[in-house]
Amino acid sequence: MSISIPPARWAWLLMFGTAILVAGCSGSGPADKADSGGAKSGDGLTDRIGEYMPPLDRGRLEIAAPKGWNWANPGGGVLVAFKPKDAELNALPRVLLSVEDSAFPEIDDVTSANVEAFVGLVADSLADTKPREPVVAATVGGQRFARYMLLGKRRGQVVVQQVLKTVVGGRTYSLQLEVYQPQFDQYKATLSAIAASMKFPARDGETATDSTESDPLEPDAAESEEAADTPDVEPEL
Repeated sequence: MSISIPPARWAWLLMFGTAILVAGCSGSGPADKADSGGAKSGDGLTDRIGEYMPPLDRGRLEIAAPKGWNWANPGGGVLVAFKPKDAELNALPRVLLSVEDSAFPEIDDVTSANVEAFVGLVADSLADTKPREPVVAATVGGQRFARYMLLGKRRGQVVVQQVLKTVVGGRTYSLQLEVYQPQFDQYKATLSAIAASMKFPARDGETATDSTESDPLEPDAAESEEAADTPDVEPEL
């Protein structure tokens, strides 16, 4: 037995089905865009780079603080400390830059050809430290790094210490982000922005400043002693 549906009823059903289809398509659009992982305009690392400091390490290095951050010269084993504007030097988050003659004589410059070998050397040097994650190769701003993460405790809170380490011209450059664990995702791009700002004039064929001073400023006497290291961060048990 056939069922007869009036023409008006057919028109209503067709409109209802079309509305459901359109609603389903419009709902899936933003979700598909979000899942694609595409960065929004202005989210690039170069957009986070602020003003450059005077050249460091006797003109070998040019580096900039991220936008909204300042830099200070704490002295000790730290060449430069980057911190949010108006924040105390010993507060977190912060990024510390240290420079020294390379402890990896096999590598004068970390390149795409030897970065994996460099990662292995860095991993061997951390054998007693037990990084939270394995040492891996990372490329930021065209520069190759070894990247690893340590965990510590400070004032009862877990601190993430993420490090980007490279060698240029026989000198080891280490950038270390120190941040309380709940804020790590918020500030990890800050570390990458500082790394992306790094320029090496002598390597790139530019004239490096032959200064007898490695640091652009004298350390702040009131802050240098406590900022040179992190005495209240203890390895996680």
